[in-house]
Amino acid sequence: MNFETRFHLIRVYSGMLKLAGPAWAINQKRSNCFMKIWCRLPARRFVRHSAARWTGQGCPIIRQAESRPYILAHALFAGFFLAVLAQADDKLAAPQHSFLALAQAEPISPKEPPAKEPPPLQELTVPKKPLPGKTERLTGVFRKDSPTSIEDLKSIERQVKKLLDRVSPAVVAVRVGLGSGSGVVISEDGLVLTAAHVCVRPGLDVSFIFPDGKTAKGKTLGTNHEIDAGLMRIADEGQWPHVEISDPDQARLGDWVLALGHPGGFDPYRPLVVRLGRIIRLAQNALQTDCTLIAGDSGGPLFDMHGRVVGIHSRISDSTAANFHVPIATYSETWGRLAKGESWGDGRPPAQSWVGAWGVDHPEGFRVELVNQGGPGERAGLQVGDLVTSINGKEIKGFDAFAKHVSRVKLGEKVTLAIKRGESAMTLEVTVEDRPSGLR
Repeated sequence: MNFETRFHLIRVYSGMLKLAGPAWAINQKRSNCFMKIWCRLPARRFVRHSAARWTGQGCPIIRQAESRPYILAHALFAGFFLAVLAQADDKLAAPQHSFLALAQAEPISPKEPPAKEPPPLQELTVPKKPLPGKTERLTGVFRKDSPTSIEDLKSIERQVKKLLDRVSPAVVAVRVGLGSGSGVVISEDGLVLTAAHVCVRPGLDVSFIFPDGKTAKGKTLGTNHEIDAGLMRIADEGQWPHVEISDPDQARLGDWVLALGHPGGFDPYRPLVVRLGRIIRLAQNALQTDCTLIAGDSGGPLFDMHGRVVGIHSRISDSTAANFHVPIATYSETWGRLAKGESWGDGRPPAQSWVGAWGVDHPEGFRVELVNQGGPGERAGLQVGDLVTSINGKEIKGFDAFAKHVSRVKLGEKVTLAIKRGESAMTLEVTVEDRPSGLR
């Protein structure tokens, strides 16, 4: 083989090797990277020239290349070149240097700062438990078993009037859905104590009405249906009139107490309803008083003679003169759960037979003073001012006797009421229903 043949043969093999790189890269799905490298090589045009010049019919290079030595040399050159490419590819395939990874990554503009991590979520603020209020020195009548003189009665009257001016602005009527009840504001930012059966469950919308007619919106928080304790919060901004709570361990049997509320719902033509009584029974999770309560009082406050909340109206007894209240100690002991909006207990109070009416004692029975809107009494035609004299043919002596009789009637049964309306006498059939949870 002369010098010229050897020279052209080397040039042809050089072009073949330069073509082998892109071909192998295409097979390995890396054509973009290697084609960019190969296209920058100056021998590209020479390969085309060599292919056009040295692939003709009877070319001595082709004839000589068909011999075994040249085939062996070609294989060695190709194997060596592919090994070099494989080694380079292993380095290129490393994650920190991958051309493919760099190509797929979105470019970061130097003008745009890198995205900042979102700030951590702030923890929900749990309202702090209010501290018990201070006491004041009371007159001697409040340390007696019972008043013994007119001056004692006047002392009680003066203290009650003094307390009303201070605590009445914080006693609110509340409405949750179709139910209504009462509550009391115990903090400047609008925390409201009430009964669990008035709240129903956490997260419900609440409408608050203050004694002066001002309204506010809020939400129910936690509910303890085991003991009937509930907590609400006013959502509107403002500094709300509020009262203090009592020390959980200071209530004593026979203490004088003051019950406030909005029985029958808020009435703009009626002042806040006030009842004076005494604690007649103390239990671990309940206290009982002889304060007269009716439907709509539920959730309202029970005050001691220092103007501090000692309990919340809960269940109304068969007798309107014996009612149950949730002691303030329950709220103190479970404050964390109530403030976080937890709900526990059955949540389904036992059924209470109800005719949707309330009245005051009368020598011939009782006179109707309240008929609940939409209740069974109103649907039957019962009106305020009617005198109820008997139920199912049995004479009744006062409203307490009537309430006891109704409590023994099964839900869905009808009772026949004999009434007097003016100079007329008539009978009405009333279907006994379950008392709505918001009216208990």
